Amino acid sequence: MFGKQKVFALFCASLLTLGSLAAGHTEGAAPRALDGFFKQVRQQNDMGKDERGEYELLHQKWAGLAVDEDLRKSHPELAAAIERRTKADWERVQKNRREMTKEAKQFRQEVSSDYYRSYYQDMDVQMRRADEYVVSYLEMESTYSGGAHGMYAWHGVNLNSLSGEEIALSHVVKDTGKLTELIIKRLEKDYAHAYFEDTATNVRSYALQGKLNWTLDPRGITFYFNPYDIAPYAAGLLTVTILYQEAPQLFHESYLQVPQEYAQPFPSDYPLITSLGDNGRRDMLEVSDLGEKLAVVVNGQQTEWDTALKDLQPVLIHMKDKKNYLYVDGRTEDGSRQTVVFGIKNGKVQHIGTLPYTFRHVISVAPAEQEFWRFLTNPNGFRIDRNATAGNPSKTDICAVGADGQLTFG
Repeated sequence: MFGKQKVFALFCASLLTLGSLAAGHTEGAAPRALDGFFKQVRQQNDMGKDERGEYELLHQKWAGLAVDEDLRKSHPELAAAIERRTKADWERVQKNRREMTKEAKQFRQEVSSDYYRSYYQDMDVQMRRADEYVVSYLEMESTYSGGAHGMYAWHGVNLNSLSGEEIALSHVVKDTGKLTELIIKRLEKDYAHAYFEDTATNVRSYALQGKLNWTLDPRGITFYFNPYDIAPYAAGLLTVTILYQEAPQLFHESYLQVPQEYAQPFPSDYPLITSLGDNGRRDMLEVSDLGEKLAVVVNGQQTEWDTALKDLQPVLIHMKDKKNYLYVDGRTEDGSRQTVVFGIKNGKVQHIGTLPYTFRHVISVAPAEQEFWRFLTNPNGFRIDRNATAGNPSKTDICAVGADGQLTFG
């Protein structure tokens, strides 16, 4: 009986939330960004030995989404949903580990040492949106288990921030048919080189079967087509973003309420489509490591800096006054990390400063260390580590993004 009462209470709470969202578009109704998301990274190596010597069977790297104590207290159902999903994912990874090591041994026996490559599995997560209404993130996996090349796929997860329940696309979009045609038109425009005769047919088939793969962003909805979904492997990962203001009639009113200020992490080397001016105009942002240089591209215009950073972790920060900043956390040549701050205005990128801070958090646990990464999603209050270097403990500060893009404290 208690279980039914709890479900009914959550259902009523969800209805109240959606009702308040649909009631109007006043500034007071806009959701606030949430903070408190992080991932823990675990790495494992499995070795083998035969007459040819010792060799690596499998390298496995896994990162699962987690929440801190503050977020767990304020959003218990959301925290429980994320933790259940992360636990199930970890259990699946361990099963994969046993199967892949067995297959790698067999593969080693079948090929010469010149052709043998160790297997790998790399699983990661990346936040897309986190506020009082929606938490949306990507599960990203790449594997190699023999053959000419590896495989990779991105999968979107969309949760109601109040109940923790998964959000269906039909809750967000009024007309899936119109949505499908918009997706096809964007594919034609953005990926002319990868567009094939049956692409439209494949997209419509995915939509009819309810298999569209998507995330909600602060300023739009993004769809992901992994290799072989609608195009050959060589076409790569195809993404389509439709901004809410490009087709407001397509979306249920509750999802047109978006945060006035937010921080959005995104993968380097992949374009982020957003609206920097909150005016429905499409803007494309991309960050790349060019070896000895760091490149930032805004709407096709590339700016480079003589900064050698690896393992880039970029975050777009949008403030209430519509100013936009870019934080790029990266690893230096000596292994330490720092965060480079840029301002974005009128399509131009300006270097503001370099901070001795990182989203990476390390805890020393003999004989190794535990590695965590915090996601910056709320510019008005977040934790970031100062002077964190390999092998040394981190010092965490609570900060906010100030008017000039620099960190403020207090």
